[in-house]
Amino acid sequence: MPLLRSRRALAVALASFLTLGGSVVSALPAAATSTSSVTDSASTSSATASATDTASATASATDVKDASCTVDDARALCAPVGDLLDVRIGDVHPTQPSLGYDEVYYKLGRYDADLSKDAINKKFADWCEANGQGDAASAPSGATLQDPSTFTCTVPVGSETADTIAPMKTVVIGPNGVLYLTDGHHTLTSFQENSGPDVHVRLRVLGNLSGLSDADFWAAMQANKWTWLRDVNGDAITPAQLPANVGLASFQDDRFRSILYFARDIGYASDGAVPFQEFYWGTWLRTRTDIPVAGWNQDDWAGSLALVKQLAQAQVALGAGTVVDPQSGYTAGDLSVLGAWNDGKAETKGEWAKLSKPYTDAKPGKLAYMTEYRLRHVAPALTAPAAPAAPTVVVGGTSAAGSHVAVSWTAPADGGSAITGYTVALGTGRTAEVDARSTSFTFDGVAPGSYSATITAHNAVGSTSSAATPVAVADPAAVQGSVTITGDLRSGGSVTVTANGLAAEVAGFSVEVHSDPVSLGTGSTDASGAFALPAALPATLPAGAHTVTVSFNGATVASTAFTVAPASTGNGGSGNGGTGSGSGSSGAGSAGSGSTGSGSGSLATTGSAAPIALGAAGALVIAAGVLLRILSERSETKGARRRTGAGQG
Repeated sequence: MPLLRSRRALAVALASFLTLGGSVVSALPAAATSTSSVTDSASTSSATASATDTASATASATDVKDASCTVDDARALCAPVGDLLDVRIGDVHPTQPSLGYDEVYYKLGRYDADLSKDAINKKFADWCEANGQGDAASAPSGATLQDPSTFTCTVPVGSETADTIAPMKTVVIGPNGVLYLTDGHHTLTSFQENSGPDVHVRLRVLGNLSGLSDADFWAAMQANKWTWLRDVNGDAITPAQLPANVGLASFQDDRFRSILYFARDIGYASDGAVPFQEFYWGTWLRTRTDIPVAGWNQDDWAGSLALVKQLAQAQVALGAGTVVDPQSGYTAGDLSVLGAWNDGKAETKGEWAKLSKPYTDAKPGKLAYMTEYRLRHVAPALTAPAAPAAPTVVVGGTSAAGSHVAVSWTAPADGGSAITGYTVALGTGRTAEVDARSTSFTFDGVAPGSYSATITAHNAVGSTSSAATPVAVADPAAVQGSVTITGDLRSGGSVTVTANGLAAEVAGFSVEVHSDPVSLGTGSTDASGAFALPAALPATLPAGAHTVTVSFNGATVASTAFTVAPASTGNGGSGNGGTGSGSGSSGAGSAGSGSTGSGSGSLATTGSAAPIALGAAGALVIAAGVLLRILSERSETKGARRRTGAGQG
């Protein structure tokens, strides 16, 4: 059962009930005298109900006849509210710019002699109902809608009841007696498409505003909600933009209105409580991109059935208080949403069971007749593009300015209407419009964070979006690594700074020596997150402890301490180098050995000039001593020879 509606909807329903009461009386010949008073009472009640929501009596009027009308005036111009007026369907003027073509195609499927499986063709039953005469009783071969005498209805003319009058279509009489159809656009269009514009049918007079000016007439039509002045995109139109006649060629095709027709009494009750009920629902449905009506293939029976189920389930999930149409303020309850899907019945019961029967069944469902008629008589439907597959995303080229995010996709099926372009979206803040020939786009300067990438394909019919691809843009400043410094760890020395374990393939890592920051350059990591930066230590860098740091956008991601050796002079072969940890060690050696370190360097002698002078003096003393020893030894040798000679002599 539909959920309880708001007071506004109840007021509209009460006014309609009172008007209907007048209709019943006017349909009974024996009560012709009392019809006028009942009708006037109903009209007054309807006007009173409308006046509570409008600013002027003229705008809310329902019965303002032309000044030329007299009592018992038989002209259509002067027909009283509630009267049952015979009209030629080619003479009525629509009050809405669009139809759900597929509702008409369903009806035409039932009317088609080759497709219909009804014992009595459905067009006769529809005509009898629209004429206030119940159902079709008989329709022998050769019967036509153009000649009602060729078939019979269950209720003869003159025997109408409130129940048989209630489903009749309605008309409002405008200035100069122009007839404006306010309900029954799909039914009368179906009659015309099947049997031509000369078919006659009775319409119940909902209002007679023949005495108003054109401007006041349309103001009253809008105040009474007797016209729908929005196009298939929901944009406002003027009365001058309404079609002149019924018939498919006169109307825009509203696929949202079509699919809603098939959800009747599954997601909502089609009880007529609010005029143009399904158009209001269509406003909501256009916002539900998760229900793919734009890409609906009406020629696919199984797909259509699944779409109706998804739609109806979404309707009942709303709750009665959810606003469905913000412009009017109508809620789901106002528009007769059901309290449970399929009115709480099992799938094998209720309206869903009827709808889901295929064309091969003895009693096919509405969707089956619609798709079968389309397949035989209608060119393949043009649709919005098929939903693109979720795009492929590659993140790269990261620098201090952000990352490049490359999005690519495969062109989807175009739905029979050429794709006109794509919208590429990365999260909610970045979108790009690209032409139909493109299947890739790159966003530049994307900050670290989590995003979703989607593609929306467009054509002349509509737009369809892909599923989202999650995208993670990493923050290089959040990845900690390690760093070493090697080489000639002295002021002005050549060194290599090697970093590992950082964010991969990122440019713009800043390398500095501290404590007073001095830049050694910038590094870019490879696929493994490493880089090696050749650099020179500043010539003014003092000896002692220092730190080399690697940072990204001001955040340190690696650092290590190292020691700068003192500058040295001299000759010899010892060297001065650094260890893998970045702290340097001086090489040492003696003049005799001449050993060297891993780097190029100088003799590792240290100290002042005084010790050097003392060393030199010592060397001279030693040399003098050696010389004196030699001279002494020579003197002793000569003395011995002389003594020997003297002894012999």
